[in-house]
Amino acid sequence: MLPKVCVPTNFGRELINSTVHGNVVLNLKDGTILRVNSVIMSLNSPVINNITTNLCQSSLEMDDFKNEAVECFVDAMYTGEAEKLVKDIFEDVNKMAHVFDVSWLSKICLKFYKTDVLNFENNSYNEIVSACEIASKAHYNLKQTKFVGLFVRNMASRNIGKRAFLRKYMVNFGELSKRQIMMSIQISRNDLNIVFDFLISYLSFVLKYTGLDENSLYLLQHVDIKQFQLKYPDQFIEVADLITELSEGSESEEVKEVLEKLVDLRREGVASGSDDVLEDRSEDLEDSDDEDLEEECKNVAIQTDEVKRGKNNVVICIMYTFLTSKLHMSVTHVSYT
Repeated sequence: MLPKVCVPTNFGRELINSTVHGNVVLNLKDGTILRVNSVIMSLNSPVINNITTNLCQSSLEMDDFKNEAVECFVDAMYTGEAEKLVKDIFEDVNKMAHVFDVSWLSKICLKFYKTDVLNFENNSYNEIVSACEIASKAHYNLKQTKFVGLFVRNMASRNIGKRAFLRKYMVNFGELSKRQIMMSIQISRNDLNIVFDFLISYLSFVLKYTGLDENSLYLLQHVDIKQFQLKYPDQFIEVADLITELSEGSESEEVKEVLEKLVDLRREGVASGSDDVLEDRSEDLEDSDDEDLEEECKNVAIQTDEVKRGKNNVVICIMYTFLTSKLHMSVTHVSYT
């Protein structure tokens, strides 16, 4: 059984890659290895605990991540801090924290995104789109929704116009990934007329009224059309008429489903009291997220100070566990996709 140690804590980075304590091998992207201690890693990660304790595996493939990111991740497990975290490896470290369920490190990554990644030097498009892509991947691939909220809030605080940004971001709409389409919808929020303006232009001038392609259909399936109808009734009618015209004769069940929804909404018309329904509470929610984040980070810091004093006792326990255990050396590959 693992010792009752509260993490994060400082076990000492001098123990990293130790031939004595390193009973688990991490195989890195460039073919090199990094030796780590199963107890230290397991105390921080229930996933690694399951792999080493229950599955008796002693080797992990880490070639999905940059070497520097793995080194930063391991250093954090051993020291209880993310001193080596920088922008270039942030995404990989955040992904590892998520994959291996290191909750305290995930909170630090979220704070780093807010304080460092979103701290644009010049407000250039490249800086903004880089932060946008990070938030988009975290939301779409890892289901981490708070990154998107922080990004949108940062745009507002810096007076970065949604329409101006999306004009560039969505310029090649037909080539956008589903993840990027979802991000465009998230950025628009209650201003869905922005994405529908782009959709109308795309269907009219790019596809030249030939029908719906995969991306335009995907947008229509995932955007809140009801909200759009309530807030922009005139534009909704224009969109509904255009989609009806382009969908005529289509045998696609997905197209028919979207068309049926548009027809039903148009038949219902604009509901009374829509202003109350559409009250924008996104800023309040983001404030709540920020308060939660600050409180979580304070807890991590307090927790770290409290457990640093127990370092020597933990190292003794690690030595005992290592010397008494008999791991069967075998190799497994962990999928991160």
